[in-house]
Amino acid sequence: MSKKTILILLIISLAFNFAFFGTFLMHRVIRPPMLHEQVQGRPRLPKHCRDDFRELRKEMDEKHREYFKARREFILSLMEEDLNEKQLLERLNIAIEKQTTMEKEIGLSFVKLRKSMTAEEAKQFFHKDLRPDERQPEFERGRRK
Repeated sequence: MSKKTILILLIISLAFNFAFFGTFLMHRVIRPPMLHEQVQGRPRLPKHCRDDFRELRKEMDEKHREYFKARREFILSLMEEDLNEKQLLERLNIAIEKQTTMEKEIGLSFVKLRKSMTAEEAKQFFHKDLRPDERQPEFERGRRK
């Protein structure tokens, strides 16, 4: 190969390497604020509440599994060849009961969790559960309207 071709290939290789390492640094080391918010989702719990939440989460998991099992059974019965409306309605009611139980358990666990938080910690943690049009502007970090 000629000297000119090797130089061109070297420059192209360096450009790709700089782009790769720049992207790596940007996403792993520097982390832009908007990207970090999107990945993070809900703000972290205060340290003194994390152990309590783990215990509450274990209690909620069983209800969660029961609901999804009942929901799955209902959906599978919808896919059956012969339609048995009585059985469908029965499975629908069971799924609704399981979902109601699960939602109540989640709500009660959040009440328990809130008791161990300050008002400011609660505002920051539960802020994500509101729709965007309901959120208070002081918690919108770095966002413009």
